[in-house]
Amino acid sequence: MGNIDLIFKIAGVGLLTAVLSTLLKEYKKEDYAILATLGGLTIVLFWVVQLLGNLFDQVKSVFKLF
Repeated sequence: MGNIDLIFKIAGVGLLTAVLSTLLKEYKKEDYAILATLGGLTIVLFWVVQLLGNLFDQVKSVFKLF
């Protein structure tokens, strides 16, 4: 269940970032639009890195590597 929630969170962040970026571009604030996009990307990458860490821990425990 947790992975489905994460997929919805990532989709929500992507949707909010796209809307915010579009609005900022309409108001001629391209610099802020880029910063908003980078902020959304940073949040999602942080979640993905945490998931990869969990995956590596599970692989180590399954194969008893350390």
